[in-house]
Amino acid sequence: MNKEELWEELKFEIGNLERLKNSTEQEIILGSGNKDGSLLFIGDDNKLYEDKDLRFEIGSSGEFFIKLCDLAEISPKDYLITTLTKQELKFRDLFEEEQIKILELLDMQISLISPKLIVFFGQSVAEAVLRREVNMNKERGKFYKWKGGIEFLITYDVEYIKKVRENTGRKSKAALDFWKDLQNIKNKLEEING
Repeated sequence: MNKEELWEELKFEIGNLERLKNSTEQEIILGSGNKDGSLLFIGDDNKLYEDKDLRFEIGSSGEFFIKLCDLAEISPKDYLITTLTKQELKFRDLFEEEQIKILELLDMQISLISPKLIVFFGQSVAEAVLRREVNMNKERGKFYKWKGGIEFLITYDVEYIKKVRENTGRKSKAALDFWKDLQNIKNKLEEING
């Protein structure tokens, strides 16, 4: 099978998970952005993107995040944004066997993309993918080596940061930390890409 056929197989497998198949008539979108980018963002917020071309709902966490990436000068050619379930259902709402299957399929997606850097949005996403407990106070904002030599960074959930900024402003500690994380991601990406 060539790479495109593998992408279609992945989409088919996700679409055949019973709860996801019955949850919506929405098309399964495996991610938005460049599938060949060096950077993969993983979240659990279906508002991060609407389609594969980095389109998003006005006022959504996706719009907010893309604007921050633009401000941080992280180029869309360098990244793909994906979510755990690729649908409206949240990962935590799935049964354990469905979660296991979703994570297996995410591993397949990561293999297809071959990113050099992965950013996990939020503690729950990091814990699900890394399959271990995460201490946000100690681990957020730092780069770690993972399987296959991939580096990863854990940061806050985008929707959480959007709400924090709306409620307490740009100078809140979480918002400033998130911005610092984006700047560190940009610097790491420049280092990785040479």
